[in-house]
Amino acid sequence: MSFMGGDELTLCGDRWAPVTARIGFLRAPLEDVATALLDWRRSIHGTAERTDLANGLAANVDRLEPLTAGVRPRELLVATQAPDWTAVFDCGVQGGDQVTTVGYLARTIPTNGVCVASIPDRRATADLPDRYGARQLEIFSPLATDFMNYTRTLSVVRDGARWRFDANGTVQDFEDTGAYRQRKIADRFTSQLLHDYAAALDLRPWDLDFYPGPCVLITNPAVPPLPDWVLTIAQAQRRTGISVGTEG
Repeated sequence: MSFMGGDELTLCGDRWAPVTARIGFLRAPLEDVATALLDWRRSIHGTAERTDLANGLAANVDRLEPLTAGVRPRELLVATQAPDWTAVFDCGVQGGDQVTTVGYLARTIPTNGVCVASIPDRRATADLPDRYGARQLEIFSPLATDFMNYTRTLSVVRDGARWRFDANGTVQDFEDTGAYRQRKIADRFTSQLLHDYAAALDLRPWDLDFYPGPCVLITNPAVPPLPDWVLTIAQAQRRTGISVGTEG
């Protein structure tokens, strides 16, 4: 685990960002998640393929290349050190779209789901574009709630020049709700709180050892609508100005 860009959590110093800037989890064994995701993709695209992979995230993250915008033709499922949890990554060039995937599969498996995001904030310079900081935790239920199947959402994100804090849904037992009254908006949901809340759910999203594998790659035939945004991870980092730090 690394803290880069101030006190932000990153996985291996953003070595594989934007892929690892957002991470999804489903509380189910790898095989159950793979079967459900493959069935869903086949229902959408008419066809989809499954590839079983030995080893963990570090050995297989490049299977998501090239990264794309608009569609997600490659998704990587990784068995974690927590037997109940499977991690979900995809090939989104600006970060994953696991919210849609985790929210849907939580209802269909059925099980609980979680999505986390930790993106270091950086203001634009002459050489680099803005990178809008974010810390987010989203918890999903297998059952319908007041809003779809969200149980709880917490986030602090930079929206333009200002930070915004949001908290919705059912407060969880592990939350420090007093922190949400901090005068400085960016301090209402800190990296430490995000780390601690994930740990309370038996998750260590920013620890590489948490992803030993094995893995399953699910591919579908979706064609990227923006060919200029079909990039390797390294190209995406250069295009968006992601600063890669030292491996944690």
